[in-house]
Amino acid sequence: MRAKDRLYNAASESSLSVGSEIDISDSTSLTFQLRKSWDATPEVGGLEVLMSSCSLCRACNSLVYDEEIMAGWSSDDSNLNSTCPYCCASFVPLLNVELSDQGPPPSSDRDSCSVGEGSLPPEPSADPGPAAPPGIPGSLARHLYNGLGSDDTGSETSAQSEGSTGAAGPAVCSAPPVTVAYLSPLVLRKELESLLENEGEAVLSQGLLLDNHSIIFWNLVWYFQRLGLPSNLLQLIHSSQLAAHLAQGSEGTEGPAVRVRLLWDTLTPDTDHWPPLYLIWRMHRGMPMRNHSWRHHNHPFTLAFLEEVLRWVGLNEVHKAVSLFLDTVAKQPGPPRIQRSLYRELLFLTLAVMGKEHVAAFDKKYKLAYGRLSGSLGKEELRKKRAQPPSAKAVDCRKSFLIPLEC
Repeated sequence: MRAKDRLYNAASESSLSVGSEIDISDSTSLTFQLRKSWDATPEVGGLEVLMSSCSLCRACNSLVYDEEIMAGWSSDDSNLNSTCPYCCASFVPLLNVELSDQGPPPSSDRDSCSVGEGSLPPEPSADPGPAAPPGIPGSLARHLYNGLGSDDTGSETSAQSEGSTGAAGPAVCSAPPVTVAYLSPLVLRKELESLLENEGEAVLSQGLLLDNHSIIFWNLVWYFQRLGLPSNLLQLIHSSQLAAHLAQGSEGTEGPAVRVRLLWDTLTPDTDHWPPLYLIWRMHRGMPMRNHSWRHHNHPFTLAFLEEVLRWVGLNEVHKAVSLFLDTVAKQPGPPRIQRSLYRELLFLTLAVMGKEHVAAFDKKYKLAYGRLSGSLGKEELRKKRAQPPSAKAVDCRKSFLIPLEC
């Protein structure tokens, strides 16, 4: 059985979905219609802004995600630090921004594109295996698909394993990446009030806001997008110095539409570590993804492993998926090359396959699985393995925002 078919069958094997609400054996209710922006192909044309608050705790080398960062903030409006949920160290979280010019829009306008929302993914191809994009030689196409043939079940990651299947599309012009401190709402309010007091309200309508106060600007963009609020902030990009790096940059305030995508995972993964499970799944599926150059190494997460994890999750036996992950990692020589928590690995894999509507249901099932395993392994041992679920405070922080994050 081909790799793509085997992965789909693993996700569809049981009629019990994560929340027991959808028959996942019914392809019309699950296959691709639930995934929307999670693995969407970016819209062509205009300016695209990718943003992520995922930050690395250097004390324990763990990736800390948005709701965990928010849960770690204090009520001090002068304190930039958050607290790592894994080692309790204080660190300054960061907002990472990537701005690119996707080229002129196609002749047929895509009116369905909304700010901060990805497009629907393409329908699954009837082709039995991944085909090379036009103009891509076979040797390069092999790298684009993780070096996997349609029947390959290996786990070796090639040097260009997360290549995008959209590589043959229009050229993309990118500005240098931007990294600023991620501010809590209390700190941002204090900084904004100080700015208005010193420079007046007019600064909020000038490109100088981005050029001279990038921390305030990008934090405002982040929160306005998370809350689904309208603003003029994105149009200021066209009159800023950042626009000089883009083909469509202009001196005026008018310019091509700016689309923002808020991502859950990091924009700059450490490719010396193993790829996360959801990306390995997409590699096997031959799905379009952002470009990263993963180092050449062998990870233990084979196709059979992914099938088994998805099967246990689909059967609501999440504790068995957790045990499988821990056992697989424990068999590897040396320390595991993983920066994400076990919860995050399984969450992202589940959502990549089943859709972001399953976040709340997965949280409930994972919490039950954690409680069940705590009796046999002990909570302290699970914490050492970064297997604990997010705190109730972190979950509440996630629920406070209207716009969900993509992955």
